[in-house]
Parts: sequence; structure tokens; C-alpha cells
Amino acid sequence: MRLYLSGGGSGEDTIELDKKFASAIDKSKTLLYIPIAMDKNIHTYPECFKWLSKTFSPLGIHQIEIWTERELRKKAEVELERFSGVYIGGGNTFYLLKELRDSGFLPKLEKLIRNNIPVYGGSAGAIIHGKSIIPALSADSNEVKLKDFSAMNLVRGYDLWCHYEPSMDKEIQQYKKKYGLKIIALPENCGLYVTDKNIEVVGSGSAYLADGRMKAIKPGRKI
Repeated sequence: MRLYLSGGGSGEDTIELDKKFASAIDKSKTLLYIPIAMDKNIHTYPECFKWLSKTFSPLGIHQIEIWTERELRKKAEVELERFSGVYIGGGNTFYLLKELRDSGFLPKLEKLIRNNIPVYGGSAGAIIHGKSIIPALSADSNEVKLKDFSAMNLVRGYDLWCHYEPSMDKEIQQYKKKYGLKIIALPENCGLYVTDKNIEVVGSGSAYLADGRMKAIKPGRKI
């Protein structure tokens, strides 16, 4: 398992995590990009593609293919063998998880992860790898009326709180108590590299554990 989970930043905020992900990619093959969480009224899929290409082209990743809702439903699982990795973008966490479930793609994604294919998740794309998406209730609207908030649970029982700022401390502790969560809070300049053995903090900023207080875990340290 090789997961690269970002707190939701871009550019310089995520450069260290982006480099780590790019170094794991077989650049002779194509990177699969799933941007469906993004509100299409804010950024169209072509705009999303342009942004990701601009992000990873300097890191040697030039072959990128987008799968939207249509492809997730219609493409055969065998086609996933063409890809060197998967990038799941941010946006609305509830819509993303529902669409991945309804399309039948979620178990395929979990299989890729178990087969050690590098997978990058930004913001909503990161949160779905936690135990649940309950932290998304603080920021995203559940317009799709999702009732089952359980997620992939690949971060050792932790839930992920993205776009963290110190002003959120009280709210995070309330969520922790109300829902019985183990929370890792990620600022936009911080991410996690998750393997079967370790959770490593990557970036220029610290991750924070909601453990009675907000405990900082510095870059390079393990959780």
C-alpha cells in the first residue's frame, strides 16, 4: 500500500508530497486522474486536467488520462492495468464517495491500493481513505443525501480533517467526542505517506493529532 494523502493545498504547499508521489510513478505508463468531486460550476474537467498537468509535468509525469462519472461506470476493470498510479482530486466528499460506490469503482480502487499501485488523494480524495468521512460534515454539503459515512479505513482507524487551521481546534475536539473519532488534522501544507507499516508526515507543515489537545507531528516523523 502506497497512499499519498494531502491536506488540500496546491503548488508549493504540496510540492514535497507531489515529488514523493511522482518518484513512485512508472513514467512510461499513464496516470489516471479522477476529478469528479470538483463542482463543475467552479472548475470544468478540462480546467482540472490543465491544473494537474501543470502540477506534474515539471516532475516528469506527462501522460495523464481523466476518468469522469461516465468512464467509472463503463470502463472494464482490465483497463486499469494501463495505469501507473491514480490521482483523486478534491471537492465534495459526499458526492465523491457516493459516486465511487454507485459506479462500482470503489472496490476496484481498493484492489489497486492493495496491489501497491501509488494512489494520491487531495482533500476529499484523501478523506475517503480514512475510517469515515464524518469530518467532511464540517465543510461539505451532503446534497446527495449520503447516509453511510464509512470509508475505506486505510489509515489505521484514523479520520482525516483537511484544510486544518488552529481556529478549528474546538470544533475538531467536539467532533472527536461526539462521534468517537481518532482524527489526524492536515493543514494545506502537510500530507501523509501511508504504507502497510507506517504513516509518515510529509510537507513543510506539521500534522496534528486530536488527542485531548492538538499534538503536532513534525514532517519526517511517524504517527
